[in-house]
Amino acid sequence: MPIARAWSDSKPLDRPGLGGLAERLIILIGGAVLIAASFLLDLGPSKLWYAREWLGGLYPFLAWPAIVMGSVVMVSMVWRLALWILYKSTPAMPASDPGLPSITVVIPAYNEGPAVFDCIRSVLASDYPTRMLRVIAVDDGSADDTWRHMNRAAAMDPGRVELVRLKKNMGKRRALYAGFRLVGSQVVVTVDSDTVLPRESLRALVTPLVHSPRVGAVAGRIEARNRDQNLLTRMLAVRYRIGFDFVRAYQSMLKSVFICPGAFTAYRLEAIQAHLKDWRDHRFMGRRCHNGDDHHLTNIVLRGGWDTVYQSGAEARTRVPHTFKGLSLMYLRWARSNIRESIVYLAFAPSLLASRPSRIPALVDAVARFVQIPLRLYLVFVGWAAVALHPALVLRSLSIAVMFSLIHAAVFLRSERSLDSVYTMLYSVFSLLTLQWIYPTAAVTIRQTRWLTR
Repeated sequence: MPIARAWSDSKPLDRPGLGGLAERLIILIGGAVLIAASFLLDLGPSKLWYAREWLGGLYPFLAWPAIVMGSVVMVSMVWRLALWILYKSTPAMPASDPGLPSITVVIPAYNEGPAVFDCIRSVLASDYPTRMLRVIAVDDGSADDTWRHMNRAAAMDPGRVELVRLKKNMGKRRALYAGFRLVGSQVVVTVDSDTVLPRESLRALVTPLVHSPRVGAVAGRIEARNRDQNLLTRMLAVRYRIGFDFVRAYQSMLKSVFICPGAFTAYRLEAIQAHLKDWRDHRFMGRRCHNGDDHHLTNIVLRGGWDTVYQSGAEARTRVPHTFKGLSLMYLRWARSNIRESIVYLAFAPSLLASRPSRIPALVDAVARFVQIPLRLYLVFVGWAAVALHPALVLRSLSIAVMFSLIHAAVFLRSERSLDSVYTMLYSVFSLLTLQWIYPTAAVTIRQTRWLTR
């Protein structure tokens, strides 16, 4: 359809002007000064393990767990860097279309307003055969004008867009389920309603499904659409890139991407169809789960013996939180589902190894990630006590965090050659000073499954 095909959010993401460049240089200089000051003041990270005279009775409670944590992190980092270097996305599809599968894009929306119109329109404008692409948009009982904007988008191409309206707000998981029930294609793609797709993204996303019959789910790359809104969104944009072009890239080499994002993922329908009702009604510790829908759906695919991979060339652009409150609530939701679904994965992983011994490296990596959770919780509480006794430890901890962030800065530079890499250093300081409460709170309140940011 000419109207649908005329639109695409393919313009490049905003790049910083002169003011932005000055901001990045200040961060770079500040990070260098922090590291230099740490060593000049004899607070280098190597001194931490010999600070008996500082820590006194706290020394064995802090030093040895910190050594274990540091060892796990360093060994895991070397292992992950090696896999990341080897990662390559699946080659682009040939120009001809016969090999492409039929797909249905399911878009759940709640109080999204005009953003859902842009989302549907970007999907319809995709470089994908018209007859092979269908859209199902679900209004999850919105109280605003979301339904009107859905109808406006559907009117552009009524033959390819089907609308579903729930009478009341049921939550994202049930809204997705309402859409999944209507899917008749080989592949189903989930897209968040505040997300837009460049024209080539859908074609790139399904490519691994075409190249390998063992692939059950493909994770796309999520970019911050509001990247340069403020300092927080600039830091988050860099963190998102690390989370995809590093974390999911190395996991893809293990054929086990542990979280295929709900914002943009393609599923082979046969990998999930038989389990959708159980997924919809999933409970943990007696509570129905509303958050972590994408993580649990990924676990279903992995439990079925399918591969989950990452496709860096399949980009989706979404809006990230621009306030500290919004960021905190998002991270708290993620942390709760991460702890819960990590337990779920470790419960079924041993039985999976019986049929797929090749999954041993993925299990080892999952265990390494999971053991860091209790170690991190322990060190947070003991660390607070140590800092209360010796505030100078804050400077030492910050210097260590900044030095570790240089690894992520190098990863970002390989992915995108820009000075935005310095935000890895700023984020390391920001995270250490303001976000250490997230995982302890998530662990204590793990039975709470509210969405928080909807």
